[in-house]
Amino acid sequence: MSRGAYIAVAVVVVAAALVAAVLVSWGGGGTQLSQPGQASTAAEQHCAAVETVRIGTLRGGVSTLDVIETLGLDEKHCLQIETLYFAKTLDLANALARGDIDVAVIPAEFVAKLREQGTDAVIIAVDFYQNQAIVVRPGVEAETIENLEGARLGVFKPTGTYAIFRAYMKAIYGIDVEEYFTLVDAPPPQLVQAFERGDVDAVVLWEPLVSKLVVEYGGRILVSYEQLWREWPGHVGDQGVMIVYAARGSWARENPELVEALQAARSEAAHAWNNNMSLAVDILAKGYGLSREAAEYCWQRLKMEESEALSKPMVENILAVWELARRGGYISSSPDQLAEGAFWQAG
Repeated sequence: MSRGAYIAVAVVVVAAALVAAVLVSWGGGGTQLSQPGQASTAAEQHCAAVETVRIGTLRGGVSTLDVIETLGLDEKHCLQIETLYFAKTLDLANALARGDIDVAVIPAEFVAKLREQGTDAVIIAVDFYQNQAIVVRPGVEAETIENLEGARLGVFKPTGTYAIFRAYMKAIYGIDVEEYFTLVDAPPPQLVQAFERGDVDAVVLWEPLVSKLVVEYGGRILVSYEQLWREWPGHVGDQGVMIVYAARGSWARENPELVEALQAARSEAAHAWNNNMSLAVDILAKGYGLSREAAEYCWQRLKMEESEALSKPMVENILAVWELARRGGYISSSPDQLAEGAFWQAG
């Protein structure tokens, strides 16, 4: 072999060794996918500190919190979310008021009730919009709300959903629900059972129960809150806000960087939900006991708000929801009285 050929071979060998060394320094594989547990390590490496945020939510209530936990988005945003589950909205709200949790995933109108009672609760993000519906049983031939006069209507009175239903019925149809329907007052699980047995003709419920009733029990949506919202003269925007992330005011003001990190994680989770039906269906099927058909139907009905921060239109929308709640007897104060300091850096 000539001297030039020896030099050429040596150059090739050295180059190959350099490439191998670089690949090793990159983790032994350049393009290989990270293994379970590596994402957490990566998050810790890019975070100066990982802070714990205690978030309360209702058991059986779907939200972007499910997606955050499924995808580990809290770690990505330098948070460690500790989720606490509550059976009743009142217990969840009381936990926020006592300081047992930092943030609650809660109905927008309940924030108004908390503030009316003197709790410093601050809305930091909108999660999604009204998905409640009046669902009639198979065989009920009603085509409009007016056709349900005297019908056995399942409701859960201690909720904002019921108060807003009362307000919608009065404002749009001139109906006093206590007189017009035969109300059956029971918690949601019992209402589902009553629907299945035929002990009620219709129910007023929310997702994911609406989809369960429609797909698994043959129910039919007579009218949705989204439709009622658009018919209500006081509406702002196409859909009324239903669920928000609300923080203890003192905690939020002391930890603005955690609020922003949580807003970013929630927004990313919302985008993932809206654009990945398989992800949403898995969450609904595994976490909420829906059939895959019911889960797909729920995903089609339930879209998450992707904005990180509150906007002025969102605030105006929430104030309109509060006005509905006031008209339905859920709160007694005017929304304007409750609004000061209620929205995190709004508009």
